[in-house]
Amino acid sequence: MAEHMSEKELNKLINMLELSRIESEVSIEDSFMEDDNSDNERDGRLLVRAGKIFVQDPLPGGAPAVISALLPVLLHVNGQVLTEPSAVTSQDIIEWEIVEPPLYTITVSEDRLLAFFTLFGSKRFPWKLNDHFTASIVEVKASQDSANVIGMLGLNQIIVDFEQKKILQNLNISGIHAELQNPTYQPITAAKGRAAVPGENACLELFFSETIENEFSEIEGQVDYRSHLRIPSVIRGEVIARKIPVVEGIPGYDVYGEILYPPEPADLTVTARNNTVLLINNEVRALREGRPRVTGDKVKCFDICTSYLVPGNVSIHTGNIVFSGDVVIRGNVEDNMIIESLGNVYVSGSVYNSTITATGSILVKGNVVNSKLYSGYFGVMYNRIYNFSKQLIEECKVLQNATQMLVQAVQSHKKSVKYGQAVLLLLESKFQKIPQLIKELLLVLDTVKASFHQDLEQPLHFLNLFLKPVQLVDFLTETSLSGVIGILEELHVGVARMQETKVEVNIGKCQNSTLKSNGDINIHRDGIVQSELFSSGNITFHKTFSVCRGSKLEAGGNILAYFVGGESGAQSYLKAKQSVTVRKMYMGKVTIDRYTADIMEPVENIVFDTETVRMIKLRMDAK
Repeated sequence: MAEHMSEKELNKLINMLELSRIESEVSIEDSFMEDDNSDNERDGRLLVRAGKIFVQDPLPGGAPAVISALLPVLLHVNGQVLTEPSAVTSQDIIEWEIVEPPLYTITVSEDRLLAFFTLFGSKRFPWKLNDHFTASIVEVKASQDSANVIGMLGLNQIIVDFEQKKILQNLNISGIHAELQNPTYQPITAAKGRAAVPGENACLELFFSETIENEFSEIEGQVDYRSHLRIPSVIRGEVIARKIPVVEGIPGYDVYGEILYPPEPADLTVTARNNTVLLINNEVRALREGRPRVTGDKVKCFDICTSYLVPGNVSIHTGNIVFSGDVVIRGNVEDNMIIESLGNVYVSGSVYNSTITATGSILVKGNVVNSKLYSGYFGVMYNRIYNFSKQLIEECKVLQNATQMLVQAVQSHKKSVKYGQAVLLLLESKFQKIPQLIKELLLVLDTVKASFHQDLEQPLHFLNLFLKPVQLVDFLTETSLSGVIGILEELHVGVARMQETKVEVNIGKCQNSTLKSNGDINIHRDGIVQSELFSSGNITFHKTFSVCRGSKLEAGGNILAYFVGGESGAQSYLKAKQSVTVRKMYMGKVTIDRYTADIMEPVENIVFDTETVRMIKLRMDAK
């Protein structure tokens, strides 16, 4: 049992405590009298002593004391958190707290597939404010009392925290325990999810070439221009393509246990058209011999393209050619002719002063002079059926609105008029362009109807109706006019669908011509002079002696040329999205993406890219 303290000893202890209190009070008062080397002795003062903050107001003419804090100390002045140094007086209520850093953190990756545990410490210690002598500006600091432990971090506490955060999937308890026992203070993987496995999109496996291959065959280094055109073809019963169906993905889960669904794989619609059949096993087979082709974007359509063969030249004697398939010409295309193909065009000879449009590829083994060649997308855009039907659709819609207004105006006068008669009156007065467009479209359709991929009986019937006034008045109604517009739209879209997926323009050489392709353009012989070439893909000169003079080239990919321009000053303009490669370029202009440089003196063996062009431009600007 503990021994009782005597009264004498108690009094002595009390006297000591009172003395200590008095000494403390005196010490605080004396502390405010200490000199802090302040420039202005009239300024307010701050003192930090024994965990408390004391404020002395300024004398007349002085400034208030300024207080701030260094983390983990957080100050509250009159209930407001102090975020920056602030002036205070004895009237302000100053409180402080310790915002203690956590002993550990739990973080989750952005994809929520991993949770990490990072340990900073396993023990908690008390904090106390550091004493600070009197001063007009004070930054309050605190320090830990590492001699006293007030708390220990345990595994159960950490597991409860994970559970509260709902991170339960595959929790790595042993790893967390090991980190507590032997701290590395580095993030460790505390929980893992499982990523969803994406599926595979449906795709097509083609068993035929979509490009013109080996058309310019060589014998001992010389191009053989006398050989027959070799057009890719299949025989009846041959498998030309196979659809590989979608493969569904496998769901996963995140560290919270929520299911992660893979993106839905994209399916592909395949249809078999002329002379092809789609079997139950997703194979496309040919029903006749010919050139297989695939058209369309979201819906892939297969057919066997028929061919129109011209054994000699295309001239005024053969007439223009409009064909719903491939056109094969063994000779030349003479002056002022038009060839329109809903397929490929192959010309063994040359093309003079003519226009060729093809929804597929164009091959000219000889020279292209004063002509226009449009392939793929451009073959659709410049196709007369496509253009005439588009113009008629626009005109007929305006006619439809005008007819409705005219009928309503007549009815407002308590009278009536036949719909067909109102249409006829408008055609004769305000819409004289429509009959002319119909005549031009009929001429083209009459030429192509035997081989066209769509049934033209209805379009021809209704278009001819517009040219017969008596029948037009008796039979045309608002419904039938809408039907005509619908038929024209189907005709218009039908041509657009014939654009092949991979096209090229291949020529020997050209001059004073325009070539446009939404695929590559290849020049296999002497080169080009005074021409314009536009390619959504690449433009390539295949012979080392090829020239490009006085021409404008634009490619969505790369341009590969050899001799550009000439000493005579025939400048060329080369524009590409990615790069332009030349063996020698005289004066001209090069554009790569958004950067353009003028070439004022010859350059050799250079690849122009964005950085090269930018540097050339800077040097030119500096001069």
